[in-house]
Amino acid sequence: MNKKDLIPVILLALLIPAWMIVDRVFLAEKFAAKAPAPVEQTSEPAPTTGAASALTEAIPQARKQAEAIEVATREVPANEVVETLANDKIRVDLTSIGGGVKSVTLIAEDDGGEILFPELNEKDSPPVTLNFAKSAALAYQGLAGIEANDAFNVQKTDDGNSVVFSKAWNSGVVFQRVVTLGDDYMLTVNDRFINNGTNPWTLPAVRLLTGYMENPPEMKAMKGVSILGVDSHTPTGGVNYWGKKLNKLFKNADKPESIDAVPEEMREVVVDWVSAKNKFFTQIVSPKQPIATMAVLCGRDVNEKAIMPKDIAAALAFKPTVVDAGAALELDYDFFIGPKQYSILKAGGNNMEKVMEFETTGMWSFMNWLMEPSRRALLWTLNMFHSAIPNYGVAIILLTLLIRILFWPLTHKSTESMRRMQEIQPEVKALQAKYGKNNPQKLQQETMKLYKEKKVNPMGGCLPMFVQIPVFIALFTVLRNAIELRYSGFLWIADLSQPENLFAGAVPVVGSLNILPLLMSASMIWQQKLSSPGAAATPEQQQQQKMMMFMMPIMMLFFFYSMPSGLVLYWTTSNLLMIAQTGLRNLKKKVKHA
Repeated sequence: MNKKDLIPVILLALLIPAWMIVDRVFLAEKFAAKAPAPVEQTSEPAPTTGAASALTEAIPQARKQAEAIEVATREVPANEVVETLANDKIRVDLTSIGGGVKSVTLIAEDDGGEILFPELNEKDSPPVTLNFAKSAALAYQGLAGIEANDAFNVQKTDDGNSVVFSKAWNSGVVFQRVVTLGDDYMLTVNDRFINNGTNPWTLPAVRLLTGYMENPPEMKAMKGVSILGVDSHTPTGGVNYWGKKLNKLFKNADKPESIDAVPEEMREVVVDWVSAKNKFFTQIVSPKQPIATMAVLCGRDVNEKAIMPKDIAAALAFKPTVVDAGAALELDYDFFIGPKQYSILKAGGNNMEKVMEFETTGMWSFMNWLMEPSRRALLWTLNMFHSAIPNYGVAIILLTLLIRILFWPLTHKSTESMRRMQEIQPEVKALQAKYGKNNPQKLQQETMKLYKEKKVNPMGGCLPMFVQIPVFIALFTVLRNAIELRYSGFLWIADLSQPENLFAGAVPVVGSLNILPLLMSASMIWQQKLSSPGAAATPEQQQQQKMMMFMMPIMMLFFFYSMPSGLVLYWTTSNLLMIAQTGLRNLKKKVKHA
C-alpha cells in the first residue's frame, strides 16, 4: 500500500474504537437528542373529578374500597415481612419496608435445564440475583409515610399471583398497591390513593424510583464508554441515553458524591418509560399513561479521580394532584426487570428494545437509518450461527467470514487499485523529479493525467473502507453489549464478553495477560508486510515504511487490550482472512510471472 493511502486507512480503522469515546465524552452533551415539545401540565393542583384530570376516577365498587380501607387500617408489622412471587423466569421478593421489590432472581433455564443467567462463571452456580438493598425498587419518594424506609401491611392473594401492600395515614388517606406477576419478566403494578376523609386531599409532587443498579465487582468500564445508564423514552422524541451524559450532570453539580438530577431538556417533558441498567440487565418502568417526567439518580466512586459511576437509578416524577373526598387516584405501571436481550425486550413491546443502544443519537443520528438495522442484522446472524453450532466463539468466526465474503468485491477492488498504484510508482517518481521542485501545479496535472491513462483511482485503496466502517462500528456495539456472550467460553477464553484477564494481578503495568490483542497486532504487522509496495527507493522512504508498518498495530493494541475478547476475536479473524486473501493474490501473481 502506498504510504499516502495508508494514512487514511489508519485513521478510518481508529474510528472504530475511538468514535464511541469521542461521541460519549466530547459530543454527546453538545449534540443531545432532540427533546420533544413539553406536554402542557397544570402547574397548580386542581380538583380531579370529572374530565379535568385523567389521573383520578371515582371507585364505584364500594365494597372493594371498604375492604382496602379495612386492611390498610390494620397495625403495620414492626419487622420486615417478605412475600415471594415466581414463575419459570424470575422469582420476586417483595418487602413490607418500602412496599416494593427487594430482589429479583433470574431462574430461567434453557431446554437442557441449565441456568440461563448464572451468578458466577462456574458449574452449578446459582442464578443471578439483582438486590436492591439501598432502596426497594418501586419505592415512592416525596411523601412521608410511604417512602423507602416506611413499613406497610402486606399479604399475598389467594391465587398466589399478587401481593397487596396497604397503609392508612394522614387523616383518612389510604394507600393500596397490588403487584402482579405475569408469565415472563413483567410485573404489573396498581397504586391507589383513596381519600377516605371529608375534605379534598392533595397528593404532593412524588417520585417513583427504580432499584439502584450496580455492576459485578469484576466488571470494569472502558474509558469513555458508559456501562451503567439511565434511558428515557418519550411519545414524540424517542429515546435518550443519559448514561452518555453522566459526566456533564456531575460537573454541572460541582462533582458531588451523588447526583439527583433532571436533565435540563427534560424538565417539562413526559415520558413513556424510564430504565436503569447495567451492562447485561435492566429495569424499565412504564406508566400506563404518559403523565410523568423523569430524573437520574447516580452515585460515584470518590476514590477515583475520574467520574466513575458505582450505582444508578431512574425516577418517574409526578405533578401534585388533588383527590376529592370519597374519591381515589389510581396510577398503573408495567415494570420489566430482566436481561438486556433484544428478543425478550422486543417481545415486551413499547419500544423497550431501545435500551440496547442500537439506535444512534446525537451528532451521528443521521446515520441511524443504516446503523440500527445493521446492528439488528448482525445480532440475528450471530444467534443464527450459534443455533447451528452452539459456541459463540465459532459463531463470531463464521460471522466474520460472512462479512468478509460480502465485502470481498470491495476489498478485491481496493487491493487491485493498490497494486496498480505500485506498478506506476516509477513513473510517478519520474514526474516528481521533473516537476516537483519548480512546478508543483504542473506536477499535479501530469500526475492526474497519468492516473487517467493507466486507469488508476488514487483513492481506490481507501474509499472501500468508508463503506465498511458502519459495519465495524455496528459490530462493536453488538459484541460489546450482547448478553449472549456473557460467560461464553472459547478455547482458553473463559468469557467472550470480557477481556481474557489471564494471570490477573500478576502482570506488571497492564494487570493481566490478554493474548488475543497481541495476536491481533501481530496479524496486522503480517498483513501490512504482505501488502507493502516492496523496497523503497531511498533510506528515508524505507524508514517511513517501517514506522507505518508498526505504528498502527501498536496503536490498535493500546485501544483493544482491555476490550471484550469477542470483539478482539472478530478483528483478529478478519485480519487472518485478509492475510489469506492477500497471500492468495500474491501467489497467483508469482505463478503468472513464473
